[in-house]
Amino acid sequence: MKKSFLRLRKLGTKINIQNDPVLEHSCAGRILSALTLIVVIFCLGLWITAFLLLKDRLFTATLSGNILTNLTCLTFFGGLVIAIFVGAMAGNFLRREFWKRLIVRRKP
Repeated sequence: MKKSFLRLRKLGTKINIQNDPVLEHSCAGRILSALTLIVVIFCLGLWITAFLLLKDRLFTATLSGNILTNLTCLTFFGGLVIAIFVGAMAGNFLRREFWKRLIVRRKP
C-alpha cells in the first residue's frame, strides 16, 4: 500500500515535458497545464450568465406551472454539460497549440 502511494505521488509531480528541464519548472508550463480548467470555468460562467439573462424571456412568456419548472431545469443542467464539453475541447486544443509553440520557441 505504501509503495503504491509513493508511485502515485511521483506520478503527480512529473510534468508533461520531460526533455526540457527549463520548461519543467517554469510558470508558463504550469499555466498551460491549467488552461483546460480555466477555459471550462469560463464557459460555465458564460452559460450561467446567458441562462439567467434569457430564462425569463424564453420560457415565461409561453409556458407556466410545472412544465416551466421541468423545462428550465432540463435546459440549465443540459447546458452545463454542453458547456463543460465545449470548454474541455477548446481548452485542450488551445493547450496543445500553446505547448507546440512554446517547445518550438525553446529549441535552439
